[in-house]
Amino acid sequence: MTAYVVTSAPPNPNGDLHLGHLSGPFLGADVLTRHLRQRGHDVRHVGYSDEHSCYVPRRAAEIGSTAHPTARLFGDRMEETLSLGAMHHDWFTRPLTDPVHTEFVQRFFLDLWESGALEVQELPVFHCGPCDRHLYEAEVRGCCQFCAEPSDGVYCEACGLPQDPAGLADPKCTACRTAPETRTLRRIVFPLEPRREELAAYHAEAQARAEWRPRLVAYLQGLFARGPLPDTPISREAGYGIPVPLPGWEGHVLDTWFSGIWGYAAATARLSEANGDRSEWERLWTDPETRIVNFIGFDCSFSHAVLWPALLLARGGLTLPAQVVTNEFYRLEGEKFSTSRGHAIWGGEFLRRVNADALRFHLCLTGPERAQNNFSMKEFADTVSTVLAGSLERWTDTVLDLLARDFDSTVPAGADEAEKAEKADYADAGGPAAAERAALPGRIADALGAGAFSPQRAADVLATAVERADADLRELALLRASGPRARYAARLAAHAELLAAVAATAAPLMPGWSAFLSERLGLPVDLATRMPAWPQDRLLPPGSTLPASVPLYFHELS
Repeated sequence: MTAYVVTSAPPNPNGDLHLGHLSGPFLGADVLTRHLRQRGHDVRHVGYSDEHSCYVPRRAAEIGSTAHPTARLFGDRMEETLSLGAMHHDWFTRPLTDPVHTEFVQRFFLDLWESGALEVQELPVFHCGPCDRHLYEAEVRGCCQFCAEPSDGVYCEACGLPQDPAGLADPKCTACRTAPETRTLRRIVFPLEPRREELAAYHAEAQARAEWRPRLVAYLQGLFARGPLPDTPISREAGYGIPVPLPGWEGHVLDTWFSGIWGYAAATARLSEANGDRSEWERLWTDPETRIVNFIGFDCSFSHAVLWPALLLARGGLTLPAQVVTNEFYRLEGEKFSTSRGHAIWGGEFLRRVNADALRFHLCLTGPERAQNNFSMKEFADTVSTVLAGSLERWTDTVLDLLARDFDSTVPAGADEAEKAEKADYADAGGPAAAERAALPGRIADALGAGAFSPQRAADVLATAVERADADLRELALLRASGPRARYAARLAAHAELLAAVAATAAPLMPGWSAFLSERLGLPVDLATRMPAWPQDRLLPPGSTLPASVPLYFHELS
């Protein structure tokens, strides 16, 4: 058994989560967590709301409110959406009401400050005259200095590169649209170049043990080839955020991009405390055998794969992430999801109208793992009608109906018993269903293992197994009509066994449907994980009693 800490990138509480958000870090982290637990591993799934982000006061101004109630409003909505999608963390910190988050951020800042890992520099900063304020990140908008795509003031969403302080091209204040002037400001900086060799060694070792997706690998190679790694500002002059805990730095706060890694540690500590042993977090984060897996959108690559590992290296004594799992943008009907333009499908609203497992399965099947992908209502409806409400429900209904009509709802003898009964070669009596059953657990394990994680591949494996089983129903009907009864019995038993295996292995992707069908098939569901056991031995031996039918779980979209 291995200990895992699984995280998802902290969302800004400046709106609800849309399907683009859900399709990436949140669903991915949840699916991995469920799969690892089903395989017997010890997993903590943690995260937090980025409530100190400067996007919060910007959004508050837009809706005529202030930062704290805005963070609470949208933080509550985000948590509700995650719960509706069965993607909620074991612990999700709300930093404005949880002092442990601030305690951890300031504690680790002081460790780095006292060790000499940080510097003070005079840096250029944008300043808006009409608004009389310095502009950072959400407060300034322009074009990326590297790829020329539209960007806010810190990280470019398109190329993922950090902008130099006041390096954004054609900047405008997001409040008044005025072009700012440039001033200088004393800021605390974390120099990255001294960590180059340590970072390169870490990347090489981590990528040798687990697959890092190709675009992230190429991003890191390009970043290291550009020249010296940047000095990264970690403080700013502002009235909203976690204060710099040093005399003489009143009115300065710590950047949330610095705070993030300590937010994950704080969330782990809070979960450990809730479980009765707060000190457990430190054992987890100092044990080199703990596997920390971070799920992010590609635009967070610099923080999670460069800055935060470098901070951990500078601090010393803490475990670095074993894997950083990125995803690309998920588009809506061909265009980028946009909160500001209202071009989005909001998770909370949508999940009140559709089956959560159907949406989870479709997002896994079409998610932007390695390239941008597109969500369309037509494709979602097709997935539901063909794979779920079509093949899966039809196959389930047919298998249970045939067992009820021909074997009193009892699983008959399998292929080995059929061979003995008929004195003939029935080694393949189970047909395609038996072959699929034998291969299914291994294929799903390969797809969902932390080393080469791909929910898309797992969803495709499940869809293919269901499609093949559904297609074999015609042969099953022919055997029932004119074939040897023993061969028919073996083939039907193989279908029942495959159905049970699909129910068990689908649990990480469709937890509600898995629990629903597993309970009705008599598969034991673990009280702690709320999932059936991973299929190893036969799930439905001869003599197992099954229901004559089960209620429909999936319905076509109207």
